[in-house]
Amino acid sequence: MNRKKRQYKELGDVELSEEITALVNKKITEAEADIKEIRINFRWGSEQLEVVKRAAALMGVPYQTYIKQIVFRQSIQDLNETEKVLIK
Repeated sequence: MNRKKRQYKELGDVELSEEITALVNKKITEAEADIKEIRINFRWGSEQLEVVKRAAALMGVPYQTYIKQIVFRQSIQDLNETEKVLIK
């Protein structure tokens, strides 16, 4: 990603029109929503993905939903097992 260093100058308090204020508030809301949702991308072989798609179809859910469910479920299980080992 091409990131340019930019110089910003603080302007202090500025009066904005109602239209601009509404636009700014909309953009702030959108930015906050973006922060709450994070996208994750990874590469898999086509054979691996086909297995996942078949399993998802058997469960009656889209494969992306299936992946999220399985990863979350396995993460909880791993955390619980690790806690048990650490507590002993």
